[in-house]
Amino acid sequence: MRKRMMVSAALAVTLVAGLSLSGCGNPAAGGNNSADTDTSAAGYWPDVTTKLDGVKLTFWVGQSDSKVPVKAISDFEKATGAKIDLQIIPDSYENNVQTKITTGDMPDLATWEPTNSMLAGFVSTGKLQQLDHAPWVKNYIPGVADLGQTKGHRYATLISPVNVMGVWYNKNVFKKAGITANPKGWNELVSDAQKIKDTHAADSPFFEMGGSQWGTQWAVQVQLAEAAKKGLWERVNTGKEKFTDPTIMNAINNYKKLIDEGYYNSNAGSATLDDQAAALWKGKTGMVIGNNAQFNVAAALAGNDKKAIDESLGFFPISSEGNISSLSPGASSSVVAFKTGDKKREAAARQFLAFWMSKGYKDFVNNRKLVSALKTVKSPEGVPQALLDAADSIGDSAPSMQSAAIANPDLYINLANMINGTSTPEKVAESTQNQFAQIAKAQGAKGF
Repeated sequence: MRKRMMVSAALAVTLVAGLSLSGCGNPAAGGNNSADTDTSAAGYWPDVTTKLDGVKLTFWVGQSDSKVPVKAISDFEKATGAKIDLQIIPDSYENNVQTKITTGDMPDLATWEPTNSMLAGFVSTGKLQQLDHAPWVKNYIPGVADLGQTKGHRYATLISPVNVMGVWYNKNVFKKAGITANPKGWNELVSDAQKIKDTHAADSPFFEMGGSQWGTQWAVQVQLAEAAKKGLWERVNTGKEKFTDPTIMNAINNYKKLIDEGYYNSNAGSATLDDQAAALWKGKTGMVIGNNAQFNVAAALAGNDKKAIDESLGFFPISSEGNISSLSPGASSSVVAFKTGDKKREAAARQFLAFWMSKGYKDFVNNRKLVSALKTVKSPEGVPQALLDAADSIGDSAPSMQSAAIANPDLYINLANMINGTSTPEKVAESTQNQFAQIAKAQGAKGF
């Protein structure tokens, strides 16, 4: 569940401080990676089947993603003789991983969000291995190769396309409302919502899950895609633009307007992810603005039956002016390798990633029934068309706050408070900006 990717602002500040302290006394902290690593050197990327008898690696993974690497690990162990100890870290995954590493514990490999803000903390203290010149990068589908990087270098391996934000819709509701084409831009989206409302094609045009909180931010963030492509987050990162300025403020106000005018479910402030998924699958609502995680819950209600899902559920990207999706990376789609100080294990970890993304990749995506991240490997049959459409949209996508901002403030909590009437749009923007500035200042970012 992608709830885990919402690390609290307070913990983020703690991480920055904690990692800085840890890095001072930890011999595994190798300092500035860019200065001491030649990722193009001979042998940096070992042959994927080089024998590794006697080598043991540890791999951290979250509870809900614990099965993801099993097939790749099994095949790698058979091919090389290495052993990989898969260790499940309890939720909340990101917080617990950060705490363990801050106190000196460290795996060889771990699933991790491939975002600037989530990579930067580890990179600044030399915790992660550089993955520049990784041999599989040239095979990524459009848009994927741009992810997993920070401070000018690659640190994360994308094992599947990342989640994107857009609209997951019920085809039967659209048909009842007479909607025959996907809307383009926010105004057309609202116009279609009005059609659903007028025709009573569903209980509500949109469905929000304010009780689960984390999904509340997507309706705001999808409106920022064009601005993000024009450098919104770079300006926010340097203090030149704020959440309280017109671009983000208008997006928050537009979301609030939809709620006030009755386009959402009447229990928007208390409904949960499961409520939302059920409403979408059963046609109680027409649309859910969200990411793949929300769709996956709805698909599970259909028994992950491709035919049934394809007949009822669809996806289209949406943005303020058109159909640009926004990237929403999560830990389940990405793996990082840590600098443990043991050069043999570090090389073995890189070899495992290279094996996974080459010799082992076809069996991996077939086993997990995932959309392929590689042009060289076809996605398996059985993947719902909506997920394929979401992956296709990555080629013309925009970075989200999670992708491009140097910190992830608690925008979603502030928006949930707004839905429940304990905050205003202005207070949402102000609180989010204050949190962002606090974290940015702790990181030593210029402009704060």
